[in-house]
Amino acid sequence: MPTLRIAPRAPFDFDATARFFRFTEAEIVDNFDAGLYARACHVGGKLLLLRVESEGTRARPALTVSLSPARPATRDVLTEAGETVCRMFSVEHDLKSFRAQVEGDPLMSRLEAAHRGLRLPRWATLFEALLNSILLQQIATPVAWTFRRRVVERFGKQIAVAGRKFYAFPLPSSIAGAPVEELRALGLSGAKAQSIVELARAVESGALDADALARGDNETVIARLSTLRGVGRWTAEWVLMLHFGRTDVFAAADLFLRGAVVKYYNNGAPMNEREIRAFARERWGAWGSYVALYMLAGLRAGKITLKPERVVLSNSRGA
Repeated sequence: MPTLRIAPRAPFDFDATARFFRFTEAEIVDNFDAGLYARACHVGGKLLLLRVESEGTRARPALTVSLSPARPATRDVLTEAGETVCRMFSVEHDLKSFRAQVEGDPLMSRLEAAHRGLRLPRWATLFEALLNSILLQQIATPVAWTFRRRVVERFGKQIAVAGRKFYAFPLPSSIAGAPVEELRALGLSGAKAQSIVELARAVESGALDADALARGDNETVIARLSTLRGVGRWTAEWVLMLHFGRTDVFAAADLFLRGAVVKYYNNGAPMNEREIRAFARERWGAWGSYVALYMLAGLRAGKITLKPERVVLSNSRGA
């Protein structure tokens, strides 16, 4: 089986990043077990199973990429798969600079040390990133991922490898022609179903081009994405982070991130979205996205909480 070797910048925690793709146990696209990440995806016009394994350490990282079945996996197809892995695992990000940025920050230096090497886990395509973000709007993550599973099972293609079935995330073409009622039958609201169908049509027609957007600055991308039905600044900022891999975005409209800044940096005094965005820009500069990611990692690990009775660490805005 042909393989490709990738050397991410250190530090790099493959296991932690791979686990972050699995928001809940309802996840069926991103698979991670016993050190092996696997995802069915369309590469070179073919549906293949992408496998990624770590052969290094956090300090000296190395990844091996392979495809199944091996026969149609030419060197060009494998190279394309490797480029996808590099994007999804943000292998080029310089986390030593992130560590230096938060060195004097009591909360973030603690979270950086606890989760050192965790990278921005990026959704493979703009369509996937936007569809996921639309599903996540205003509902609990487990509920959103239950809907996501239904969408994948209904519209995604499947591949069987070694007797196991793997689902690929749906292509825009598989949803663009679907009636809104077909998505509503999966439990989605009418508004979300309409947004997803229109999104699929925009991507399929070329009206929404990821490569063209990638050349724009953050505000240009936010403005363009916000013209889509059901997409606002909150969604666009998460897409900037979790698809385009921008490191300098702090989604100030996110209720958890807003609450974390208010609690740990402003002694519980309210701050509006504009104030939080300005504070994040001043304090964390080009690394706001990683601050957001590590705050989420800290929440998952129980290292931080928004519950007032468990306030342990406090730091004023002027510190």
